[in-house]
Amino acid sequence: MMLIIGVLGRQVLTKDWLETGFLALLPASEQQPEIAKAIQQHNELLNRKVLWLTGAASSKEAIGHARRLKQQLEQSKLFNSIVLEMPQQKMAKQYQQLFPYRYQLLDTQTQLTLSNYPKDLLAQNLETLYSPMAQMMAADLEHDPLLLFSRYFNAQNPIKLTLEQGIVILHDADKYWALLLTDLEDTHLQLDKLETLLALVKSTTTQVQTAGGELMVTGMPLFTAQGSDSAKQEISTVGIGSSAGIIILLMLTFRSVRPLLLSFLAIGSGLFAALVVSVLVFGKIHIITLVFGASLIGVADDYALHFVCDSFAAKNWQPRQSLRYIFPGLLIGLLTNLLSYAGLVFSPFPGLQEVALFSAIGLLFAWLTVVLLFPLLLTGFKPDHKPVILKVANYWQQHWPVWLLKNRRWVCPLVVLFIAGGLWQLTPRDDVRLLQSAPAELLKTADKIKQLLPVSQENQFFLVSGHNLDDWHQNEQQLLEHLKVLTQQHKLMAYQGLSDYWTDQHSQQQNYQLLDKTLYQSGLLKQYMTELGFSKKAINSELKQFNDAKNKSIALPEWLATADESKQNLWLGCDSTHCLSLVSLIGITDLSALSSLQNLQGVAWVDQVEQLSSLFARYRIRVSLLLIAAYLLVFTGFGLKFGWRNALTIISIPIIATLVSLAMMGWFDQLFSLFNLFALLLVLGIGVDDAIFFFMAYNSEQSNTIDADGEAKRASTSLAVTLSALTTLLAFGLLAVSSTEIVHAFGFTVAAGIFTALACSPLVGHRVNPQDNRKV
Repeated sequence: MMLIIGVLGRQVLTKDWLETGFLALLPASEQQPEIAKAIQQHNELLNRKVLWLTGAASSKEAIGHARRLKQQLEQSKLFNSIVLEMPQQKMAKQYQQLFPYRYQLLDTQTQLTLSNYPKDLLAQNLETLYSPMAQMMAADLEHDPLLLFSRYFNAQNPIKLTLEQGIVILHDADKYWALLLTDLEDTHLQLDKLETLLALVKSTTTQVQTAGGELMVTGMPLFTAQGSDSAKQEISTVGIGSSAGIIILLMLTFRSVRPLLLSFLAIGSGLFAALVVSVLVFGKIHIITLVFGASLIGVADDYALHFVCDSFAAKNWQPRQSLRYIFPGLLIGLLTNLLSYAGLVFSPFPGLQEVALFSAIGLLFAWLTVVLLFPLLLTGFKPDHKPVILKVANYWQQHWPVWLLKNRRWVCPLVVLFIAGGLWQLTPRDDVRLLQSAPAELLKTADKIKQLLPVSQENQFFLVSGHNLDDWHQNEQQLLEHLKVLTQQHKLMAYQGLSDYWTDQHSQQQNYQLLDKTLYQSGLLKQYMTELGFSKKAINSELKQFNDAKNKSIALPEWLATADESKQNLWLGCDSTHCLSLVSLIGITDLSALSSLQNLQGVAWVDQVEQLSSLFARYRIRVSLLLIAAYLLVFTGFGLKFGWRNALTIISIPIIATLVSLAMMGWFDQLFSLFNLFALLLVLGIGVDDAIFFFMAYNSEQSNTIDADGEAKRASTSLAVTLSALTTLLAFGLLAVSSTEIVHAFGFTVAAGIFTALACSPLVGHRVNPQDNRKV
């Protein structure tokens, strides 16, 4: 069977099988295509851009540092675009392409001035021409006497920046900063490229500082790289530590490498089969599936440990005879675990479906490996020693239940109070930003750069739709009018909407007619040009150009071809049913005022953080109900097999473990979100296994009386449960030391639940020993 899995794996795992996009985890109903496309396009620039600021006491020094930095970045081969000087040639080309449509493309302020006070426009021009700016405007004036296109062109960049030598210069209290913009070659950076980016930032920072300057760097790729580096270090530390701990623990217990290798065989075969089958079924699987699906290691290892630990239960231990004894427990443990995952398969959440299938297949193949191969591979294996941990586990399972029952009058109320108090303090936190664990220094740098350069887009934006191009244009213009009011009220610094730069054909003709009515037919143009000293020939030439442009208009695709990437990304396109665009926002200070605009015709408010957080909250509730359903399914199965009283005894172990784990989260103010529930599935699986094996040990025919064989079986069971708990705690409990919030919460939940299950499981099947009048 594994040979077939291997052949299939060779075929499917050579393709692109790993999914990393968050939306892939959501049901189709949650993935509104328009919203998904808008978010992807809105984030496209952010996911590639890295901003570099070189600082010094003077702008000249800052520019020098920036030029040397540019050379280093070019040598790295990480970037497909490195911009230090503003691209003058590109701007000149755009100017030339759009200039013929200057009478149709009027900025909003020019339209307003012409509509109300057309003479003010001419007065403003005269004021500009008699100012220090006159020399810069002289060339434009010859071809564009009204400076219409200069106004329109300048309005495309609402936030004005200072340029020196074509380089953007920023200034704070004591330093000048030169801006350098870079675009990475690929938004989906591989791990090696992320490491290269981090190394590049460190080396360039050192070199700039050595030269007497300062370097600040920010951008989404840098946050990704830092997160990846942090995760890699934690995986290395925790992974090596837990693996070494497990190896030492098993070697000290069995004094043989065979049980260790067989445990790895069972786990490895389960994980590989789960991966191959999941990719076959879903085409792709999400990286979250691998992270949480891998938690089945803790359950899969149970099967191997229970088999191998049984070797301490008999002097002449035979693996085939051992299988006959522990097979019922192994089978029931497998079925209950599969049953607990069954509810997730029918959930509408693709992410849960993947985790459920991955875990179920992994457990099944690990179980098959133990049942089919272990009797053969363990032939001749017989430990000739009694490990210390066996004696400790046996003492624990004999005396710990006695102490608990003897003191139950105060222990039970104390546990109830502890659970109730913890649950009372347990507060769900679904804010998606809690999942980010960026270094404080990186966040501080990003905030400082944002203060210096307040042009970065916010996560929130508007999605504007219309039945056709004209309808869309009308809806967006209505929205932009409200946004203009909000900017005047200082609730928003700036915004970018496509219809502010490109107007539909009807509006272009209206602009032309507005000019014709207010300046050309009224004679104001002739008077204005005469005052400026234009010749009669120049005046007639301007009038002729205006008349020739009467029927001109520029279509949206043609205009977009001249626009920069940030404006091209505002347009989402038209199909047979509607046209879509997004309006980006800069410097939000009042979210509620902006969100209230979603009631406008054809306008949708998109707040990625809020929507993801509310989504997490909804699915936390749904997964909680699925977890409860899994417990009910397991309880029903046990009730039909062992009777309802025994079923209640068995299921009480994982229930108590779950409640204590939740209470611990409340008492210690831990993150409680959707992802903790995956950890509770692991607690359910291992808690049921611990309880069922103790139940089988105490209720099998061999242990119905207190004899040597019965004592040995109970001792081997307690050893298996103890080793299972310790290996699981080493594998996942150490994650609680992680600085990443979600990983820490997962590890904390597992550690609390598994430790509680270990403490409570010996109570299952507990009996009185009449010989010494004690509980064993």
